[in-house]
Parts: sequence; structure tokens; C-alpha cells
Amino acid sequence: MTFLEEIGGVKTARRERISLQLARSLLKEGTPPPETSKQLLKLARKNKVLLRFANLLGLSSKDIEDEKAGVDEAFRLQDEMSEVFERSGISHVVIKSFDSLPDVGHDIDFLVPRQAEMERARDLLLGKFKARTQALTHCDKLLGKFSCFLPGYAHDFELYPTISQLGEVYLDPEKVLQDRRKEVMAGREIWTTSNEDRVLIRVIHAIFRHNFIKLSDIIDFLKLAQNSAPEKVLDKVKEANICDAFLFYLGCIQRFLLACEVDNPSFTRLRDESAARFGPDRLKFLSKDRLVLPYRIPNRALFIIFMLKAVREAAQGRWKSSLDCTVAPALVVLDFLSAAVRSGGRGMVW
Repeated sequence: MTFLEEIGGVKTARRERISLQLARSLLKEGTPPPETSKQLLKLARKNKVLLRFANLLGLSSKDIEDEKAGVDEAFRLQDEMSEVFERSGISHVVIKSFDSLPDVGHDIDFLVPRQAEMERARDLLLGKFKARTQALTHCDKLLGKFSCFLPGYAHDFELYPTISQLGEVYLDPEKVLQDRRKEVMAGREIWTTSNEDRVLIRVIHAIFRHNFIKLSDIIDFLKLAQNSAPEKVLDKVKEANICDAFLFYLGCIQRFLLACEVDNPSFTRLRDESAARFGPDRLKFLSKDRLVLPYRIPNRALFIIFMLKAVREAAQGRWKSSLDCTVAPALVVLDFLSAAVRSGGRGMVW
């Protein structure tokens, strides 16, 4: 497999076939794939759906237990840090980390929007807990993100000051914090964002941060759409100036649903209400590539999305946010070139 194929830069018919096998198995609720392979297993892990796919894949009980042990560790890390932060008067809310249960990613993310509390949290982690800092990309440094490993844990522990990539504005992080709520997950109480904020954060991170849509993003979005008020979601989309990105995201999900012959009434209702409010998807002409998972956002679409947001930010007088959006496409290219030079490693720019 080539570097370009691995990162989604080249989308082949072979990769599309395997991707749709995986997608159909989960989107059609328990339809087993026609064949299983190590490649399908690797793809499930890469798309953060391995535990959801375990029974259909015939994953061994040992492998399942190993994965569940990782999930349990993630919860323990969250429990410990949440308790420490609350005792220390550090207001926080967990973002994304447990939205894909029973699967959990490699890191636990806390939103800590108040600068003084963010500094106190860093001092606490580096001092009392002897945390080992994780190297940050150029964009993460601009954002003010903090990433570390705590002794005894394999998961990264990450602090975000806002929901963004470079510092461009989407959601008011203080408002996200105010709207948080305690939710019971796997028998544990966790500070989570509102369902509507979860929808926005899912879209923002997939398009503007990761530039990929994983199968977990699609499945989780469909569940969130069922439990969110469409008018509230669309209000937030408009306030964030991401109408075009949101329509494009919905269009990508629709393509996978059609390819898998899946009907989802909640999603259809949200899509129709979005089109009625924001108009048709202006980037639909770019959605003719192969459906390879994780689905890499085409560079042309990504650049146009950032430029459209930059224009809208400028129209509202948010000049720094507009400038951040304007330079973002160049940084995406630099990151790709840097990763290529590193023979497929992280570019450390984006």
C-alpha cells in the first residue's frame, strides 16, 4: 500500500470495496461482511469501530478483552483527572472522548476555556503528577493545546482552550462549558456537552481539524441527530459560519447511506431542514470521488470551505478568525509535504 493510498490521497476501487463492506455491516445493523480479513480488522480499528464490529468479525475473546481493558483505562483516567480538577476548582467538560462507545480513541480530551484555570491545570499535571509532555504540531501550539502522558496510563491526556484548529472561532467555549451536564456512562458520571454542541464539535473536528470523516463519525452523528433539536443545531451552525461545511458533511454521510442502502429518517429530516434554511450544497460537484474510509475531505473542498468561512468571519468583523481561515489551506499543504518527507510520519504542521 502506497503512502498516498494510506492517507486517503489516492482512493482506489479495492479500498472502496473493503470500506463499503465495513460500512454496510454496521450501518445496516449487524449485517456480516461477505469475508473477513486482517485488512478489514485494521480498517475497523482505524475507523474507531472495532468493538462495535467485534462479533461480526469473529474477533477472539482475548482481543476483545484487550480492547475493553483499554476502554476501562480511558474511563479511569477521566475519573481521576475529573476528580482532581473539580477539587482544584478547574472547570472542564469532556469533548468527543466517549461519544463512540463501546469504542474509545487513543486520547482523553478536556475543554478548559478559562486561561487562568488552564495554566493551573498545566502546572498541576507537570508538577504533582509528573506528566510527560507530548510533542505538539505547529497549529496545536498556536491554539494553546496541552497534551501529555500521565504515569501508569497509555492514553494521551489533552486539554483544549477552545474548539478550533488555529484559533478561528466556531463555538463560544465559555457557553459550551455553561451548557455542560452530568451524564452517566458505563456507570460513571462524566461532564459532557449538550447534544447540539456535540453535533457541532463532531463536524468541526472532522472537517476543520482532522480533514477526515471516520465511520465512527458517521454512526455517532446519526445517533446524535436523533437526540438533538434540529432548529438548535442549525442555529449553532449559522452562528459558527459553517453552513457550507455542514451541508458538505451531510452530503458525505448521505453518499455512504445511499451506497449501503440505508434509510435514516432523523438524518433525512435534518438534511432537508438544512437545505431549506441554507440552500443547496454548493460543493456537491466535488463529491464524486470513491467512498474510501476514513473518508479524506478532498483538498479542493477543504480549501473552499475555509475560504467561505474566512469571508463570513470578515463580514462580521472577526478579523483574526478570518486570517486564520485564510492561511489554513497553505498549512494543510505544508503538513502534507512534511509528512511525505518523513516517509509517511506526522507532518507536525497541521
